[in-house]
Amino acid sequence: MKIKFRIKRCDPMSRETCEPFVQGYDVEVTEGMTILDALLKIADEQDPSLSFRKSCRSAICGSCAMTINGFSRLACATQVMPEVKKFGEMEIEPLPNHTVLKDLVVDMNPFWEKLEKITPYLTPKEGAEKVCVLPEDLEAIGKSQQCIMCGCCNGECNALEIDKRYIAPAALAKAWRFVGDVREGNARRRLDKLSDEHGMWDCVRCVHCTQYCPKGVAPLKAIELLRSAAMKEGITDNHGAKHAVAMAESVKRVGRLDEAAMTFKTLGFLKSLGMIPFGLKMELHGKMPLPLVFAQINDIAEVRAIYEACERKKGKG
Repeated sequence: MKIKFRIKRCDPMSRETCEPFVQGYDVEVTEGMTILDALLKIADEQDPSLSFRKSCRSAICGSCAMTINGFSRLACATQVMPEVKKFGEMEIEPLPNHTVLKDLVVDMNPFWEKLEKITPYLTPKEGAEKVCVLPEDLEAIGKSQQCIMCGCCNGECNALEIDKRYIAPAALAKAWRFVGDVREGNARRRLDKLSDEHGMWDCVRCVHCTQYCPKGVAPLKAIELLRSAAMKEGITDNHGAKHAVAMAESVKRVGRLDEAAMTFKTLGFLKSLGMIPFGLKMELHGKMPLPLVFAQINDIAEVRAIYEACERKKGKG
C-alpha cells in the first residue's frame, strides 16, 4: 500500500535562509518496513537530496533519532504500519531542541559539549584497583551505561526547551554512571558542580526523557539519584536542594505543602519579595492558600511517625 510521508525539510544550500517547508512523498510500504527503510527508499527512488543520518540500523548507534508523528524516536526501530494504524499518517521532522543543519540532520555539537562538562570518564580513587565491585554495584549504574547518545531525551526535555544552557538529561544520566560507581574518587566534586545553576536541579520532572528513551535508560531516575547523593553529601546551598528540604519540612509540620512558607525557605526573604506579584495572581485564581490559616491535616501524628521510622532506619544504615 502507498503511504504519504510528509517530511519537514530545510535546505540552506538552495535558499537564502533555512526556512522550513513540508514536502510530501508517496511511498509503497510493506509489513515490517521501518521509517528508516522508507527514508532510504525515498532517497534512492525519488529524491536523493533528502538528508538524514543513519548507520547501524540496529538501534545501537543512535544516529537516526528524529521526530516521528510528534515524538522523538529512532527511525530504524520504528515500523511504518503500526504508526499509520495509530496516527493515520506519517509526519517526519528533525529532532526537537536542536538546531537544524539540513532536513532531518541536526547539530549535535551542543549535545557533546554538555556531555564533556560532566567529565565522561572514571576518575578512580586511590587504591581503586583493590575495590571489590559486587553485582549490586554494577546494577546501580547499569541503566545509565545503556545510553546510545541518540539525543531523544534531550529532544523531549521541557527544561532544555526554555533554557539552552541546561545540562539536560542525557549528560545527567551519564553523570550518574560515574558518581554511582564505587570506584569513583571525585563523586563529591562532581555533585557539587552538577548542583550549580543550569544543573540537575533545573529538571522539571516532566518524565518525557524516561518515556521516550529507546533503550530504557530512565534519565529521570538518574537525576533523582544524583540529587539524593548531593544532599547526603551536604551540598544544599542551592535553590533546588533548599526547595526539597522545605517540602519535606512542610509535610512533616502540617501534612501537606505550605507553598507560601516554602517560597521563603527556598529563595530567602529578599528574593521572595520579588515573587509577590506572582503570588497575588495565584491568589486571584485560588491557587495560593493563606499562610496564616494553613492548618494541619487530621492524624498528623501518623505522618510524623513515618518520618521518625525513616530516621531510625537511616541511623541503623
